[in-house]
Amino acid sequence: MSILKGTADILRLMSTLKRGVTVSDVVEHLQVPKSTASRVLKQLSQTGFLDRDAATLAYQPGLLLLEVAHLVRRNSSLTDHIEQALRELCRLTGHTGYISVLDGDDVLVLRVIPGVHALRVIRNSGSRSPAWGTSTGRALLARLPAEQITERFGTLLAPANHPVLEFSRLIEHLSLIRRQRWAAAVNEAVAGAASVSCAVSDTQTGETLAFCLTFPASMADDDEIQKLSRLLCASATQIGKKVGDPVWFN
Repeated sequence: MSILKGTADILRLMSTLKRGVTVSDVVEHLQVPKSTASRVLKQLSQTGFLDRDAATLAYQPGLLLLEVAHLVRRNSSLTDHIEQALRELCRLTGHTGYISVLDGDDVLVLRVIPGVHALRVIRNSGSRSPAWGTSTGRALLARLPAEQITERFGTLLAPANHPVLEFSRLIEHLSLIRRQRWAAAVNEAVAGAASVSCAVSDTQTGETLAFCLTFPASMADDDEIQKLSRLLCASATQIGKKVGDPVWFN
């Protein structure tokens, strides 16, 4: 085990276990001899990458790693993380990408990344839509407590007031989104358009943003939606881990 590979493997193990690791953990999970595990952990401790708890004998991220993590967080905003990932998704899929935020009862478009398919930019930055009627809006609403959802939309989406969507149906949508961690919409806010979305929260700043891929509704079969949801969730997982979003740590 080289020191560089050993360091990477041990840090990944900490991330997987969501705790500090002992020599026994490294031996068991990384399948290395005890002498090697002990040597690498000791070296990482001596150089400041890890700290050892005298009581539990577990190794935790050291001050050096924490300082570097703080620098990364300070120099990269949630929007920057998402835009970088979304540009790559748009390149891979050819679809149009959006970054949006919840603003009152609406979802507000912050940034647009044009795709190459026939359905390109259909909404510009600054555009608004009812949050309940879009995949990005519902991905963001799924992050809110149930009482806030009731307060905002319980009366508005009562059967007598809104023939398009009833409140009970919105609750079903949000419950599903919380379980699967992505939202989809087909022929809703814009006729002929479909979208798949995820939302990520920065625990340090309290900011929550949604990002989506939008494409022609004619392409929105189950295979395409599932494929895009996997791509979006993979990107959201990477971003969520960077900004401490617990939704994306499982």
